[in-house]
Amino acid sequence: MNLNDKNSKNVIAAILFASVAISGSLVFFGVKISNGNLTDDVLQTKVFKGIEAYIENEQKKSADAQAEAAKPKFVEGDFTDDDAVLGDKDAPVTIVEFSDYQCPYCGIFENEAYLKIKSQYIDTGKAKLVFRDFPLSFHPYAYPSALFAECARSVSKNPDADYYKVHDKLFETVQNGKFDYDAMSKFAVSLGINKTELKTCFDSDKFKDEIEADQKAGQSAGINGTPGFIINGQIISGAQPFEKFQAVIEPILKTTK
Repeated sequence: MNLNDKNSKNVIAAILFASVAISGSLVFFGVKISNGNLTDDVLQTKVFKGIEAYIENEQKKSADAQAEAAKPKFVEGDFTDDDAVLGDKDAPVTIVEFSDYQCPYCGIFENEAYLKIKSQYIDTGKAKLVFRDFPLSFHPYAYPSALFAECARSVSKNPDADYYKVHDKLFETVQNGKFDYDAMSKFAVSLGINKTELKTCFDSDKFKDEIEADQKAGQSAGINGTPGFIINGQIISGAQPFEKFQAVIEPILKTTK
């Protein structure tokens, strides 16, 4: 029901008026009814005015809440840590992504907005991406995927470049329903990564603390779900369209020219 509509107000008022009339004695919207001192007409006028005041107050509260929610949210601090960087390390825009390889919304971002961000900002040297792990406990393939990527980076001769190749491959496979260590190992070996060193790292759960630190860093910034982003201190939550990221990135670029 649209509370701005006059007919809707009339319907609500009629219902409430009937309730008040039946009750016999009530304090309703500041109107005290006692011993029949108010005629029906006077009472109805007061109730209608009370209804309108109530609706206007609720609309104002709703508008204030929406305005507050629409405000950009910022967080102070460097959230890049020592995680893999995609793009020019000196780029003026830093996009820190907290993500989960199995999260369907993360997959949507990777297949849509990420591709445009990469071509328009990362590949052109305007922005860099730092991927940090935020595996959700109810996604069984999220943690082993994060661990595999970290291990691949640690034993690679081209750490960050190979990390993002593995990152892309993980999203391609895990989003389709599984984490297959053997298949991912073959892919990593094709990049020149040592198979034995990779296996030793993975089996020892070497990056458990690192992955947990990533998640805690995200939570400290106010990120509680995936994907979550911090772009030069401004937070973006969820798999937003490219235009949402563009609206944040472009003003930053203008101030750095």
